[in-house]
Amino acid sequence: MIFSYEVGGQIVSVQLTRLPDGRYEARIGEQTWRLSATPLPDGGYALALDDGQRLRGYVARRGEERFVHLAGHSYSFSSSTGRPKRSKRQGHEGDLTAQMPGQVREVRVRQGESVQAGQVLLVMEAMKMELRVSANADGVVKRLLVEAGQVVERGQLLIELGDEAT
Repeated sequence: MIFSYEVGGQIVSVQLTRLPDGRYEARIGEQTWRLSATPLPDGGYALALDDGQRLRGYVARRGEERFVHLAGHSYSFSSSTGRPKRSKRQGHEGDLTAQMPGQVREVRVRQGESVQAGQVLLVMEAMKMELRVSANADGVVKRLLVEAGQVVERGQLLIELGDEAT
């Protein structure tokens, strides 16, 4: 099966092939992985890669959009029609937005706090999944726009990050 998705304004091809032994080969762009996928009772998948990595993943869909939560990171994709779509909001590359509708369960940072790439800044719940929103770069929390218990929509700005020097 070959799928095309828009990711960050670029078209990405995903090829998924079931192998004779029941495992899968996944090719995304120029990279290829071999893995087994076992469904979990909570709707997710346990993934075992040939290099020994073990991951837990969840996939949700809304129309042509796909939402993936894998190894503590969330991604959203839209089926491609061959032409890139423009983002509705232009922001700083460190700004964090909700990748799917959900509820903020825990906020782990304060405005003005320095953060490091990979640090979990807040925890959300969406479709019975716990989603950890992490900093994608070192920086400072310029604005914290949500609080625990708040319901957010897909694309809603959660946290604005800035450079340490600004």
